[in-house]
Amino acid sequence: MKRVTFVHWSKHQAPVFRRFRSGAVLFGLAWALGVTFAACVLMFAWVVLSSGPVYNFSIFVIAGSIFGAVTGGAVCGRAAGSMGLAHGFLVGLIYGLLLAVLFFTGSTESFSAAELIARALMLGIAGSIGGLLGVNSHIRKRLPARERPYL
Repeated sequence: MKRVTFVHWSKHQAPVFRRFRSGAVLFGLAWALGVTFAACVLMFAWVVLSSGPVYNFSIFVIAGSIFGAVTGGAVCGRAAGSMGLAHGFLVGLIYGLLLAVLFFTGSTESFSAAELIARALMLGIAGSIGGLLGVNSHIRKRLPARERPYL
């Protein structure tokens, strides 16, 4: 646990806004949307290939969106190399807001603004966890093969 980086402070580094990588955020957002698209393709294939009359995919949609936010945050944190919590949170938040806009425009049901903001914040938190994992993903590669934990 002593090799995991949560926060790194230095007087010699550039200000926070200069260390922010917008390209990494776009890359993470593309991965988040790609993972969600893959989950939708799997659900579509399940409907096409099975013969059930009714399908309830609400749990799979939620799991796919959370997995997309975590994956997007991890990829963004890995690409940015620093400030994984901030980069991942931004990816998850933008991803959550994008999904909220899609649900709002494509649904006949009405969601309250509080529900949409809560969902976006939840995906932002999931993205920040992924960003933390992405920044610290270099740790496993540095360990010699005999010291790596079996996962």
